[in-house]
Amino acid sequence: MVDVCPIQLPGRENRLREAAWTQINRIAEVLSAELWAYFDRPYILYGYSWGAIIAFELARQLRRLKVPSAVSLYALAQTAPHLPQTRSPLRHLPDDLFLLELRRRYNGMAAAIVQNRELMQLLLPTLRADITALETYKYCKEEPLECTIRAFGGTFDLTTTEGELRAWQQHTKKPFELTIFQGNHFFIHNNQASVLETIVREIPGNSVPQFW
Repeated sequence: MVDVCPIQLPGRENRLREAAWTQINRIAEVLSAELWAYFDRPYILYGYSWGAIIAFELARQLRRLKVPSAVSLYALAQTAPHLPQTRSPLRHLPDDLFLLELRRRYNGMAAAIVQNRELMQLLLPTLRADITALETYKYCKEEPLECTIRAFGGTFDLTTTEGELRAWQQHTKKPFELTIFQGNHFFIHNNQASVLETIVREIPGNSVPQFW
């Protein structure tokens, strides 16, 4: 049996009116407590975009708590955590410029959504919080992890280069694998089956979790 535990942070969906969090290390601490019951069995950590940094810091937090290592950590569409941020910060830009640059870099919001003023007033605080969390993250050097790391990226992702993805390799003592898909920052939209197949290969009995 495979349990899938999607993380829904404040500021999203049915938690939309809750204040979004802006500190990645604090998020990792909370998640380690909330998910504690699931770490008595083999598990995989999966993070997309800045969620990959959350997954990475969660893995390190669990190690501090003496929890057995994950089987693998999947880091998708995100620069390795130790690399300095070279792109100009967004979090202090005025709303219009913030959204314009966000769309240019991530190419993930439809024009119809951005043009809906009422909807954007609801979404903007969470978007700013997410960018703030990523831009203010401070990496602290520790021993590499004891789990396989698999980094996935898109050929046309403006936020992450192949070299920045490959740099995840230094954070594991186990095998590392890099896979590049056709697409932008949200290459997952057209490659769900391929990503899922990779994960399924690591699951005993190849049971396919239904979470796409």
